[in-house]
Amino acid sequence: MATTSSTGSRGPFSAIEAAEPRKRVTHLGACDLSEQVEIFAEGAGIDLLPWQRTVISDWTQLTAPLAEGGAFVHQRAGASIPRQAGKSVSGIAWAGFLASILGYKVLWTDHNYSTTCEMLSRFRDMFGRRPADATAKHKAYNRRVTHVNNKTAQEAFEFKGGGVLAFSTRTKSAALGYSFDVVIYDEAQELTGEQVQAIAPTMSSGAAHNPQSVYLGTPTRAGSAAESFQEVRADAWAGGERAADLCWTEYGLDEVGDVADESRWLRANPSLGALANFAAIRMGMRSGMGELAFAQEYLGYWLPKVADAVVSAKEWGKCLAPPPPEDADMERVCYGVKFSPDGSMVALAVAGRLERDSLPHVELVEYAPASGGTAWLADWLAERTRVGACVAIDGLAAADALCDRLAEARVPRGFAVRPRAGEVIAAASLMHEAIRSKQMTHIEQPALDESVTRATRRKIGTRGGWAWGGDASCPIEAASLALWALKTTKRNPKRKQVVW
Repeated sequence: MATTSSTGSRGPFSAIEAAEPRKRVTHLGACDLSEQVEIFAEGAGIDLLPWQRTVISDWTQLTAPLAEGGAFVHQRAGASIPRQAGKSVSGIAWAGFLASILGYKVLWTDHNYSTTCEMLSRFRDMFGRRPADATAKHKAYNRRVTHVNNKTAQEAFEFKGGGVLAFSTRTKSAALGYSFDVVIYDEAQELTGEQVQAIAPTMSSGAAHNPQSVYLGTPTRAGSAAESFQEVRADAWAGGERAADLCWTEYGLDEVGDVADESRWLRANPSLGALANFAAIRMGMRSGMGELAFAQEYLGYWLPKVADAVVSAKEWGKCLAPPPPEDADMERVCYGVKFSPDGSMVALAVAGRLERDSLPHVELVEYAPASGGTAWLADWLAERTRVGACVAIDGLAAADALCDRLAEARVPRGFAVRPRAGEVIAAASLMHEAIRSKQMTHIEQPALDESVTRATRRKIGTRGGWAWGGDASCPIEAASLALWALKTTKRNPKRKQVVW
């Protein structure tokens, strides 16, 4: 029997009581192992919260008791949980139980080795660092350990009954040559299809013949090329045959909204007030991440899927590069400014080359409400006429106002350019082709990433021309204008200038 539920927001009173899953999909079996796992967790000093017990109940549903040949109802299990909620705790309890009690071979895999080290530390707290470890906190659990491998990138526990708990940082060849019954993908928001292709075959010959893949993560970031977690989530939301072998639990909000409203935090995070605390989340808000990034990380917000997006997250992700050195002397720099059609928002982007033959690099400098006028933007640009070759400005009346201010500031002739319709079309096509052919680079910037991967085509004229469209297109339009200016301008700021 399958059950699925979706919930909206309601007024919060108590942290744990206020949060309800936005989406839960599960299929009830004949029995489950939740009580045994809870007892195991308690013995390891883990006090599971109500939502964690529910998740474990879903994961452990069986078609029949294991002694009678039962198997997992869910070969795939997923949980999208905000940061600071303790999403790994459920996985730790389940993995420890499977390996040390049931004798299963379990692979715990992370995106970053630093996370792997953190998980190792928590399992060492559970099982000790070696067999007969006199310093082990939980002697009964340590007595089940027969061998521990502490070699870097080969860490593993072996247990009586043949169970194994191994750890791996994901690569294209991760865990090749080994066999496992269960794989736990921690940091699943970073999981790529290539990594799954490397790891999934290791379960084809697992000794228990009862495979399960568990995905634990936060919403996949805008512009990320990691698609696997999104695909699992899409199956859960689609339901029917696509979710026949899947259980899914998702906590989070359905819009970015007011990220500073702490009552909304309570509705998103099921552990707030217990494992998570307001101070830690407030610190995250003050860390400098934008509202979108904060909503994804701490409020469980998933970006809506754009059916007719022009650029895929995978294509955009392939152009990701480290930021240029702060003291880099760019061979050429240009800027792009785009005002939204209603004049409410403005985006400022920069494009530059380190050397004449190097790939152009683009970054979003600012994306902000335009309600404060254009004076600050004019001042910012006027200060950079000796560095920047050109700024391309688009956006009806607001663009005219900015150009007027730049003229009043006596910027050099040719510095400020108002592209015509054909040039706006050329800018969009130039950026699109540069992304598709990997002939440009960018850094990770949530606002720009979202804009690129949600952008659609906006028809211009009657000859098939198009520009970027969509409800968040300003950043990609500004970046395209900057790239177009970089490619087309003849102005050299190092030569003697003629002012307006």
